[in-house]
Amino acid sequence: MTLRQLARLPTRSTAPLPNRSRTVQQRASTLSRCTSCGVAFRSHTRDQQVKSSRSKPQPLSALRRNVRMSASKSSESQPADFDYTHLWVSADGETHIKECKMKGFNLKKYAETEQFVKEVDAPSKLVFSELEPGNFQDWHSCPQVQFVVCLKGSWFVKATDGTKKVFKRGDVLFQDDVKDSPAAKQPTHQSGVVGDEPNQQLIVQVQRKPEVDNPGTL
Repeated sequence: MTLRQLARLPTRSTAPLPNRSRTVQQRASTLSRCTSCGVAFRSHTRDQQVKSSRSKPQPLSALRRNVRMSASKSSESQPADFDYTHLWVSADGETHIKECKMKGFNLKKYAETEQFVKEVDAPSKLVFSELEPGNFQDWHSCPQVQFVVCLKGSWFVKATDGTKKVFKRGDVLFQDDVKDSPAAKQPTHQSGVVGDEPNQQLIVQVQRKPEVDNPGTL
């Protein structure tokens, strides 16, 4: 090849390559124009859309769940109003009534969802009972440490100190005034149906030792 032929060959461009990041930035800020109305609008590149989707905040439900799970690690995280009534016994054998709030719950998965769970002593017997209107039981002890849940109607319990509580549907009584109580004498109480409707109860007897001077023990 002659020198004249070499001179005619096209020369390679020595211009610097465009900056990739600058090109992406320019594409991101490119204005497009609507073909029908001529209004200009800013188009978004795929890079921007991906970045935007990654920076979306968590849904509110997820935030609440995370906050609640963090709070569950604290002993202060408990149901606010899980109420029950305790018919408790003092060391002298007298019985008393105290309105209490159940504590000692753990927030954990139970069945298929997270919920506040408290496991108590193993039950020894489960009893369903219906008391007819007019039913009255004079001073007596409970057969075993037990829970009594009022399912229908109303009934009352009266302690030896004179306090009295009427239980309605959904109310829970915990009592440990049994014959073999460690108190100085056998503790007792009165009970009976209130009103003209039968009283239905769910009684759960548990394997638990009776105590004295410990109201609100649950």
